[in-house]
Amino acid sequence: MTLDEFLRCGEMEQLEAFWNGIFVGNRSSGAFVMECRQIDDFYVEYKILGGHYIGMSGFKNPELLHPYLNQIDISSLGIF
Repeated sequence: MTLDEFLRCGEMEQLEAFWNGIFVGNRSSGAFVMECRQIDDFYVEYKILGGHYIGMSGFKNPELLHPYLNQIDISSLGIF
């Protein structure tokens, strides 16, 4: 599936694709909680506010993964 195909899908198809994607991470931003998953060669961010689903956004730019990747603690690897 491509990002364009994902964006053309209905909400239920998008949700199914999201939950079948590879978990990247979750984070908070203000009152929002977001979870990110990889679907083929793109990423989807699922947004929740006050325990309620708000929506999803898809992206391909790996720079947008930084808020998720910055949360990974690699100190136990002893390489830094």
